[in-house]
Amino acid sequence: MMKKLSLYTIVFACLALCTLYLYGRSNMVSSTTGATASNTSANNTTRAAASKISADNTAGLTTVAASFDAPTGIAFDSSNAMYVTNWSGNSTTKITADGERKTIYSNISSPAGIVIDAEDNIYVSSYSDDYILKITADGKAEKISDGYHTPTGIAFSNSGNLLITNRSTGEIVSLDLNNRRKEIIARGLSTPVGVTQLPDNSLVVSQYSGRLTLIRPNGQQTELGKDFNRPGVGIVTVSPNMVAVIDNGADMVRTVDIKTGTVRKLVTSLPGAVALALHNNRYYIGTWQDGTVYAFNPK
Repeated sequence: MMKKLSLYTIVFACLALCTLYLYGRSNMVSSTTGATASNTSANNTTRAAASKISADNTAGLTTVAASFDAPTGIAFDSSNAMYVTNWSGNSTTKITADGERKTIYSNISSPAGIVIDAEDNIYVSSYSDDYILKITADGKAEKISDGYHTPTGIAFSNSGNLLITNRSTGEIVSLDLNNRRKEIIARGLSTPVGVTQLPDNSLVVSQYSGRLTLIRPNGQQTELGKDFNRPGVGIVTVSPNMVAVIDNGADMVRTVDIKTGTVRKLVTSLPGAVALALHNNRYYIGTWQDGTVYAFNPK
C-alpha cells in the first residue's frame, strides 16, 4: 500500500512540474510578443514622425545643419555666417556660408539669446550665470554687463540698445552698449523669453507662460497670445505690423498681425522649436528635440 502511495505521489509531482513549465513558457511567449508589438509600434511612430518632417521639407523646409546641443539662439554676421548658441553644450557655434563649422566660444553657461551688430560684434546672454558676453570680430571675449535674472532672448532696439528678457523677474531691460547703463523698461510679464521691437517703438514679448504681449511706447499692454500653446525664445519683426513667433508648445512658427490680432501658422512639425531668425527673407529655426537648424522659404 505504501509503495502505491509513493508511486502516486511521484506521478502527481511530475504532472505538476510539467504544468508549471508549460504555463511559465506560455507567459514568456506572451510577454515577449507584447514587447515586440510595443517596440514595433514605437518604431512605426518614429518613422511616421520622420516621414512628416521629410514631407514638410518638400514644402519649403530644409535642413541647414544638425548635431547642435539645444540650439536656442540664431544670428548672422555681415558675411552671412550663421551663429548658434548651444544651451546644453555651453558654447556658440559658427557655420560659414561655405559650410565650415567651428566653436567660437565654449566657456559660457547655458547660452541663450544671440545678436550681432553691424561691426560683427557678437552678444550672448548667459541664462545660468546672469550676464551678457561680448565677442569682438577678432575673437576677444568680455563680460560687459551682469546682475540679470535668467536672461534669455535678446534683441537690438531701434536706438541700438540691447533688449534683454529677465525671465525670472518678468522684466525687459534696456542696456546702453556705449555707457553700459541698464534700465528696466517693462515689468509685470510672465516668464518673458523673447522680445522684438517694432518700427513705432512698441515691444512684442513672448512668454513661456503662454502670453504674447504687445507693449506700446506709452506702456499700454495688449495680449495677442490666445492662439498660442507656449511662445518660445524665437521672435522676429517681419513688417511694421507683423511678427513671427516660435510656439514651442505646438512645435511650430506662427505669424501675428499686430493690428488685427490675426494669428496664422507659418511652418509646422518642428520638434521642440525654440530658436528663430529671419535673414535674407528666409526663416531659420532651431529645434531642441533633434538638435537641428532648419531653413524655411515662405511662399
